[in-house]
Amino acid sequence: MKNSFQTGNDVLDFNRYYKGKDESPIFRKQYIDLNDKLFIPIDDLGLLQLSKNPEREVILHQFVKDSRQNKFVLNEKPPLDIFQKVYSVTSSDLSVDSLHSYEVFNLGNILKSRINAYRLQNEFDLIVILTLIWGEEQTYDFAFGNVEKGSVVAVSSQAIENLEIFKKGFIQAVKKIEPENICWYGKVFDWVSDYYDTSKIIQMQTRTQLIHRKQMLERLKGQTALFSA
Repeated sequence: MKNSFQTGNDVLDFNRYYKGKDESPIFRKQYIDLNDKLFIPIDDLGLLQLSKNPEREVILHQFVKDSRQNKFVLNEKPPLDIFQKVYSVTSSDLSVDSLHSYEVFNLGNILKSRINAYRLQNEFDLIVILTLIWGEEQTYDFAFGNVEKGSVVAVSSQAIENLEIFKKGFIQAVKKIEPENICWYGKVFDWVSDYYDTSKIIQMQTRTQLIHRKQMLERLKGQTALFSA
C-alpha cells in the first residue's frame, strides 16, 4: 500500500485507482474530546473570538464552498499557524455530484479529501476528524476504506442532491467504520436512528447560529461599556 501522498493533484492519474493498484490513505483513530466544542467554519476565522480558549474549545470545519477549501487542500504547506491555534480540524468536504453521478469527478474529490486527512494527521500531527463524502457504490472503497474502526467522523446533510444515494452510503459507512461519534452538520434525518445511536451524534453549530451568538456578545459588551462609563 502506498502512503507517499503529497498534494491533491496526485489523484489526477485515475487509471491507478480504477485498476485497483492503490487504496485510500490510512486514517488512524484518535482520542477526541467533543464536550462543549465550537465548530467554526474555516473561512470565517473572525468567529474564533467566540472562544476564550480555542486550543481547547474550537474545532475548525471545512463545510464551506470548494473554492474556499482549495488553499487548504491543494497547498503543500497548509496554514499551520491557524490549525495549531485550535483543538481539532475536520478534513476537507469537497463536492460530490450524486445527482448526475460523474464517477471520475466524485472519485477525484473523495481521494483529495482522504489525502488531505492523511497529511493533516501524519505530516502535521493534528487531531483530525475525518469528513465522509461519497457517491454511488463504486466510491465506497475509497470513501470508507482504510479507516480505523471507531474513528470520529463528520458528515454534512446540507445541499444533498440525491437522498437515496446519501442514505445508502451512510448505512455502509456506519457498518464499516463503526464511528465512536459523528459530528453532524445540517439536519439529522429521522431514519438515521435505525442505523446509528443518535446519542453519539454531535450537532454542529451552523454559521448563522455562530454569527447570531457573536452579535449578541457584541451587544452585551456595548451595553457593559455604556453602563461602566
